[in-house]
Amino acid sequence: MIELQKIRDLFNNIDFEVKIEKFIVPNAESDITFKLNGEAIYADMRTEVRPNHVPIFLNRRDKPLLVAADYITPKSKETLKSNGVNYIDSYGNTYLNLEHLKMFVEKDNAKPVYNVYSEVFTRAGGQILFHLLQNPELINEKYERLAEISCVSLGSVSKTIKGLLKEGFTVKWDKDKRYQLIKREELLEKWVALLNEKILPANHLGQYTFTKNRFEIKEPNLEFETRWGGESGAAMLTDYLRPEKYTLFTNRPKQDLIKSYKLLPKEGGEISVYRPFWKLGSCKTNYEDHEIAAHPLLIYAELIYSGNQRNIETAKIIFDEYIKPNL
Repeated sequence: MIELQKIRDLFNNIDFEVKIEKFIVPNAESDITFKLNGEAIYADMRTEVRPNHVPIFLNRRDKPLLVAADYITPKSKETLKSNGVNYIDSYGNTYLNLEHLKMFVEKDNAKPVYNVYSEVFTRAGGQILFHLLQNPELINEKYERLAEISCVSLGSVSKTIKGLLKEGFTVKWDKDKRYQLIKREELLEKWVALLNEKILPANHLGQYTFTKNRFEIKEPNLEFETRWGGESGAAMLTDYLRPEKYTLFTNRPKQDLIKSYKLLPKEGGEISVYRPFWKLGSCKTNYEDHEIAAHPLLIYAELIYSGNQRNIETAKIIFDEYIKPNL
């Protein structure tokens, strides 16, 4: 009944009267079922919805589905709407494409939901998680080593490890007081948002365009590290995607992007260039394109967050082949 009241509260925020009735469907996949103006609805209740959550809804067999949340990001709303998935948030932003009720309300005033302070889900914590998700055994590595490969301070490592234990993502599992990283899929989901919303913006070097050697840049100098991420990296790993946007991670100086790589700065250019947030050589990979493609975690996180259906499909391929075995 609490969930049904929450649904009623959400619909009270739109300037349109609807009738909501209790209606139970046995064995439903969704959180709650009810009738909206007499039509059976399956609803998934969330605190917030980000692009990496959208694939969950696209695969639901319950129809018609309503995604109900306190906050839904603009990109998530756009993707839900383009895929015909109904939604409503706490600000009255609504998309309904039902048999007897069609509605689209965009108030453009929704704000993110901020959780209580976390010592884990910070920018520094996200850089540490990048390595822990690659190799969970690193949870027992010396703090100095974790700080070095994550490019963060010793204090940040200490706070993050303590936070993981406090927030239930780490347990002590033997008499030697060794740690074990748990709930890794949940950690990955949270890290995807952290990467795209905090880590990448902080390391953004600018937008560029190709002049020549399109999509053929390799790093010839061991002093530097240059890797393709996003759609470009995914094309190398899967042969499933033809990239339209490119992501390049490099620790070369900005002037080298023009001199060595023949890239030109361009507002809105198709290449997003980022500074690596890991130590040179610390992200080991075991696939053919290890000298040119970024780590699969990075590629997956960008694709799944993009909201693009083709990218999401490619992200699932990468997840199954490269990421799931380590979770």
